[in-house]
Amino acid sequence: MFLPILSPRKPFITTAAYRWAILFFVMFSCSATGCSKARQKMKIPDIKMVTSENITAVSAPDENHVWIAGDYGVIFHSSDGGTTWREQRSGVDVMLCDIQFIDTKTGWIVGGQGTLLATTDGGTTWIRYDTGVMRHLLSLSFVDTQYGWVVGEFATILYTQDGGKTWQTLGEQSDLLYNRVCFVDRMTGWIVGEAGLILHTTDGGRTWNQQMPEFFKRDNLEDEYDRPRPTLFGLSFTDAQNGWICGMDSTIMRTRDGGATWELVPTQRGEPLYTICIKGGRSWCVGNKGTYLLSRDGGEGWQRMEEAITTKVLFADVDFSNDRTGWIVGSSGLIVKTTDGGESWNFCSGMSYLFEGFSMPEGLEKRIIE
Repeated sequence: MFLPILSPRKPFITTAAYRWAILFFVMFSCSATGCSKARQKMKIPDIKMVTSENITAVSAPDENHVWIAGDYGVIFHSSDGGTTWREQRSGVDVMLCDIQFIDTKTGWIVGGQGTLLATTDGGTTWIRYDTGVMRHLLSLSFVDTQYGWVVGEFATILYTQDGGKTWQTLGEQSDLLYNRVCFVDRMTGWIVGEAGLILHTTDGGRTWNQQMPEFFKRDNLEDEYDRPRPTLFGLSFTDAQNGWICGMDSTIMRTRDGGATWELVPTQRGEPLYTICIKGGRSWCVGNKGTYLLSRDGGEGWQRMEEAITTKVLFADVDFSNDRTGWIVGSSGLIVKTTDGGESWNFCSGMSYLFEGFSMPEGLEKRIIE
């Protein structure tokens, strides 16, 4: 089940609180080591914090407007490209798992306990609609202002034709986790989930067929136990033929024929990858422990960008408004932005291990080494 950054409730930690904590550390270090003012070089870093909560989802319909959502119903919006942020009241206290805006006014959010929120005024007001379920809803996909699909735990598939006001349950309930859904039009879509599950529909979700890559096929039950298929988390299609999936063990695979066949894209085995985004000639994929992969050739080859984002927190979601401007969000309030297609990133919220002042005072460092 993909709820990687769910954590116990903690108090809101302001920027000022971080600064006071660091100041206390400096004062204690000086008194403990007897260091002089001349030797004490440590500075209080300017840490920007939009929120201290874990952020699970981001949607950026254009270069200026971006929305984030996360733990305990938190929603924030920026209308100036991330320079300033304003909190929006969700009216719920559950984990929000996915968000999508199709323009700067119309958007939806799904989350725990069957939560579905919708707005038609850019988030000034969020309305909660009854989905008819109490299952955790993990992903949504709208192709226009009316037609949308939602998936979640226990094989939950929901469908709306009126912008989310009413919902119809599709398929049968089972003990399966559906992590991500993606539709390219009102008829054609895919779902990915645990144990290598890939489902495809061409009739708007009324019927689903399983797609099985050749490298996922097993000879017998024993072979399945010995070589379990990786759980799949991320899913992105640019049209009805071309799509990409990511998941456990840094798995990335792509199709050029609507999923009839899949090919495994070479990557260095490692952390799970949670979200993949394709825009123009570039592609981006993010995952656990600060894992970030960049493709400059439309998803053919991928480079692991070890130092592009100087943090090791979990990256939960990535979204680009065009092939230059994009966002990554993650645990502990992380928000980073790029304007050069993902080559470099700037912190809008969260802490980098390269912030000036994070090095130890000289006297304390020597004492620890000794």
